[in-house]
Amino acid sequence: MLYSADTDPELREWIEFQAKNGNDFLRSIATAAQMASVEEYTLLRPALVRCRYQYPEPNSTVRTLITDWYRVIYNDFDSIDEVVCAFNRFNGIVFDNKLPQTTIRWAFSIQSLRSPGTPIGLLAHPEDPISHPLPGPLRLEIPHIFISEKLKGVSPVAEWVLLHEMCHFQVPHHGGEFIEVLKSALEKTKWSVLLGAY
Repeated sequence: MLYSADTDPELREWIEFQAKNGNDFLRSIATAAQMASVEEYTLLRPALVRCRYQYPEPNSTVRTLITDWYRVIYNDFDSIDEVVCAFNRFNGIVFDNKLPQTTIRWAFSIQSLRSPGTPIGLLAHPEDPISHPLPGPLRLEIPHIFISEKLKGVSPVAEWVLLHEMCHFQVPHHGGEFIEVLKSALEKTKWSVLLGAY
């Protein structure tokens, strides 16, 4: 769906806030967004999203979760219904509906603090350790699965990452035991997650 600065449900408040209160750069880009046609706004929107993650407005839905193991920046507003449906389907087919209630969110950034690389998925638990809490740290109430927003619209790949992270409920590491759990999950789905067919 195409939006303008006035109709964008995710960015409208941020644009209004930055147009009035931002530094010179953010005020300029927010004003440009307000003046842009729908086509121009569509081109500008990815830059606006990146700016919002770096400079969220007060009472923003942008969250930064930091533990000893990872750092995730995500938007708690995002609705990812198609991936939630896949979670429910996999939970029934593969895990006999035994996985706990889990929130699934697109992540702007997932950074591992234990190993190099940029993960595209992450299973985060409320009990994940935070040795050096920041003032007012974000704590999860239920498990979350984060999937890189780079996979938006790439359904088979996003669902593959989702299934991979769901298997981490049974095995937290990537050793041989995890490979066996993942192979079993793929067999129970008749490998459909890799084929993009259900």
